[in-house]
Amino acid sequence: MTYQELIDNIRDLGFSEDSEIEEFGEVVNNGINRAISTINLDVAPIIKTFEFELTDDDDGYVYYIMPEIDETFLEFADNPIMIGYEDTQYYKRFGDYEIESDNTMVVNADECKGKFRVFYKAEHIHFTGAEDELGEDLPLPLKAHYLVPLLSAYYIWLEDEPTKAAQYYNMYEQEATTLNARTNRLKVRVVTEHYHGY
Repeated sequence: MTYQELIDNIRDLGFSEDSEIEEFGEVVNNGINRAISTINLDVAPIIKTFEFELTDDDDGYVYYIMPEIDETFLEFADNPIMIGYEDTQYYKRFGDYEIESDNTMVVNADECKGKFRVFYKAEHIHFTGAEDELGEDLPLPLKAHYLVPLLSAYYIWLEDEPTKAAQYYNMYEQEATTLNARTNRLKVRVVTEHYHGY
């Protein structure tokens, strides 16, 4: 879904005209950005990666302060770090690390050597309403695109049409719950299959 398609959806959900959406101005942009940020944190995160390597030259505890590495860092992903598997391109889960202050990863280089990949949730570039942004795809995973019009409509119509806004929020919550349940089922299936070596 592009930003233009999203705005068209919001317009249709509000039973309004293009001119009314234009009159809302920043309210529309802010509603869209708030919706994407909420879905990003709670339902379908934008995941970025950071890679580093610990060699024989490294020793002691090594600290990676994520906001200094990437200013869009929000929080670590559920399984935040993997280590390169021998001399292949594959990575496996790694658990010998600590997280401090919710944003700093600490690894003991005396005990761990190799290539590492860190997974984290990142903030999106905020939509400003500029003409050249309208054709861009939403920054969220594709599976969550359909949630954005509902939550955006809630934020946008909340002041003028609270009953309508509440209806869209209820629809969003129901759809988000369904998506979360489906995602969690898939995670369990993958972990189970890995555990049994299939």
